[in-house]
Amino acid sequence: MRNRFDVVIIGSGPAGVAVAERLYEMNATATIAIIERGPFLLSSHFYDSGGSIHDRDHFMARHRFCPWDGDLSQGGALLPALGGRGIVGGSQLHRFYANDFTLWKQGQWRIGCDDLDPYFSEAEKRLFGSTRCVGYSQDYACAALDRFDAQHPPCGPDPGGIDGLDFGVAHRSSARRIAALVEVDSLSAQPRLSVFSELIAARLVPSFRQKQRILYARCVPSNRLDANEIDIAGDVFVLAASPIESARLVLASELEDTTSRSSAVGRYLAEHIYCRGYLDSSDSSDLNQGPINIFIPPPSLGLDDRYQIEIRSMTHADPSQKVVRITGSAAMDPSPENRVSIIPDRMDSYGIPRAFTFLRPTEADRRRVSSMFAMLTEVASSLGAKWLYPPVSLPCGASYHESGTLRISSSEQESAAAEDGRLFGTSNVFVGDGAAFASVGVANPILTLTAMGYRLGDRLAGIT
Repeated sequence: MRNRFDVVIIGSGPAGVAVAERLYEMNATATIAIIERGPFLLSSHFYDSGGSIHDRDHFMARHRFCPWDGDLSQGGALLPALGGRGIVGGSQLHRFYANDFTLWKQGQWRIGCDDLDPYFSEAEKRLFGSTRCVGYSQDYACAALDRFDAQHPPCGPDPGGIDGLDFGVAHRSSARRIAALVEVDSLSAQPRLSVFSELIAARLVPSFRQKQRILYARCVPSNRLDANEIDIAGDVFVLAASPIESARLVLASELEDTTSRSSAVGRYLAEHIYCRGYLDSSDSSDLNQGPINIFIPPPSLGLDDRYQIEIRSMTHADPSQKVVRITGSAAMDPSPENRVSIIPDRMDSYGIPRAFTFLRPTEADRRRVSSMFAMLTEVASSLGAKWLYPPVSLPCGASYHESGTLRISSSEQESAAAEDGRLFGTSNVFVGDGAAFASVGVANPILTLTAMGYRLGDRLAGIT
């Protein structure tokens, strides 16, 4: 088995797979390894199996895993599996809004919206399925919420529909895309892609003589506590294991220039603050003639309004009970005090230092959430339904939309990586996931993760 590659990607979620597929296509000779701590669970998106939102939540509860301590351990988690959280997340795929790249004083992106535009287009072409619901209730809800600028989710060019109803088809998940890439590679005369599942990257090991150059990732099998370590060597390494795990790996590796007090490594952790309520629509015929899946964009360009609302119908354990779920997601301010650190004397069962997460909302975050709650009440009133369960804030981490920690900011002093994604203090380690985000933005991040991955894949294709 080959243990040396041109590029080693740590993490098989939307970001890692985007880097892999772009690099595979743009460099016909590059050898690529993908390291994933979890097993194979699904070959496609969860919704492609016909499961509902309710079923998906049970699936996540069954398979979720939280390898860190601190604030984001309350509701946060990884999905250790080939495809990562991308196999259950992202029923609505949005680009980050243009002002998300520039609005925050401490969240100015070095990579601009215009720079990502061609990669966004490529991501939409590859990921979008027919996500648009059509039918009477969908049209009714859009009309009832017209004053909030309610919209159909972005979708592919052919939404289709059967007898006037379409429950939507999930996007092409990272699991589906990596499976297709593996199949193509297996038919090649010279296979170039290797996927290592159930393997945890514990530490990046540098050259003794060139401290800035990483030689290999030291890994431990996740399915056996007594198994020997495995070294996966590479010329280039891409961190795409989630903002928390990517930062943990860097901190645990004790790389030069990454552990000093002035380093931005691990800092500017942010996520979406989620709140959720459920409407009882049992007595509303208008809300029960087909599915509903719409969103409301931020009401203004101001920082207090950096939130988005999604309205979706869902199944209930009691077939006679009709429910509409309303979720608000508010962006958090980038703050250097919010961070990931490691606890050197606290090891997990694999002997790896555990990560600790510290995340506190700012006063501006609280105002934003207050504004979001007020809009949720107005939305419910406009739909003419009563709360079955009034909206409440979900536990910290529940969005699974972490960002920052290894960011690429317009200010080098506030950055952990250069514009091309290279981690400061290293010559061959690149940030390939949401850790690179200078701000969390408003929308579901999968489309932006994928666009950033394609951009990084293009750059790596030219140096491998």
